[in-house]
Amino acid sequence: MVAAYLVGSSQNSTKAPEDSTTSAPRSLSIKRAGDPSSDPSSSSSRTRTSKSEERGELSQIFEISRLSSIGIEALTKEALNDPNPVKRRLAFSRLLEGMTVENSAAIRDELVSLGAGRQEWQDFNYAWGAIAGQDAFTNSTMSEKRDLEAVISGWAATDPAGAIAMLANLPEDIADQKSQLERGIVSGLADRDQNEAAKYVYSLASEGREDAPRLMGIVASEVLRKDGSESAARWTESLADGLVKGSAMNEVAGRYVREDPEAASSWIAQFAAEEYAASAVAEVGKEWAEKEPLTAVTWLDNLPEGQGQKNGLNAAFGDWEDKDPVAAGEYLLTMAESPKRDAAIKGFAEGVAWQDPQIALAWALDITNPQIRGESITRVGHAYFRRNPEAAQEWLTNSGFSAEMQNAIKNPPRRRGR
Repeated sequence: MVAAYLVGSSQNSTKAPEDSTTSAPRSLSIKRAGDPSSDPSSSSSRTRTSKSEERGELSQIFEISRLSSIGIEALTKEALNDPNPVKRRLAFSRLLEGMTVENSAAIRDELVSLGAGRQEWQDFNYAWGAIAGQDAFTNSTMSEKRDLEAVISGWAATDPAGAIAMLANLPEDIADQKSQLERGIVSGLADRDQNEAAKYVYSLASEGREDAPRLMGIVASEVLRKDGSESAARWTESLADGLVKGSAMNEVAGRYVREDPEAASSWIAQFAAEEYAASAVAEVGKEWAEKEPLTAVTWLDNLPEGQGQKNGLNAAFGDWEDKDPVAAGEYLLTMAESPKRDAAIKGFAEGVAWQDPQIALAWALDITNPQIRGESITRVGHAYFRRNPEAAQEWLTNSGFSAEMQNAIKNPPRRRGR
């Protein structure tokens, strides 16, 4: 699979038009120092044209301005120590703008000496990977201030074939970081070409990789940043159906609905019956309900039946009860018995339990599905015991529930980290 991908990637990159645009996170793009291709009069520039195209435009955006050792020291001090935040950012951008393979070690030493922060290191390592590739990665594995994910991300943005080949032959001492580094490669590919990145993620999905949907979320996030919500939504439609596509849709849905709930709801409604889109449907319903609960609930109520509709109603009523429990309760009374009503009641009951556990229990008992009813009563019971342990114990004693259920209510699972 890796070999096939590398061949395809190389073919795609050599056929790419010269005016194709790419961008890197934080607007950091570096060109190799001393590259004859930067000099149109150089006889070797013509022989290196194909290599330059293969690496893409990312490494060609900035013109190199050579920095002396004095200039590196002065710029680094300004970038890290100047009290003016704008001057710090500008100085650091200028520092990376003048970074070359030859002076990268000197810049790195200054960053170590002056105590660069996490963001500065992330940006430096990305830029280092972009201009030095294999050398940057190898040196970073031996460095105290290493960030291999950022290095390989920058490397993948300029030389995806090289970065992916490295991933297939990791040294034994960092083999356990493969998943993290793969995330960096996907991020770098997305900086370079969103469709190339999507193709790579699908190649991982074809291997049965369970983290492929999460990796596609990284690609979708970059598409959102570059192209905006509407274009990103259209882009997700071009993906092959399944969980990977659903993950991209979910990433887009959250931002799209905050910007334009009507447009977002119209878009995702087309996929409401699809299981892979359930999370995205629920996300639109939940976010919309925070501002316009009745409108959002009405929209969800009229969608085709599916897990997305049920999850959305559950989340929407969990928000609506906080704003207007009377209106939410009245709407529930208009709903006929159905799986979507059970989901809505569950969200309402578990939300209102912290304000009025007895009302919440009355609603939870009205859920038709026995399993969902038991889950809801148990969660409401947890809230009841935290709010009023004595009253909750009296209720539980007289509830008639099985010993197993009473024990589950009195002993909620421990939260992580405790």
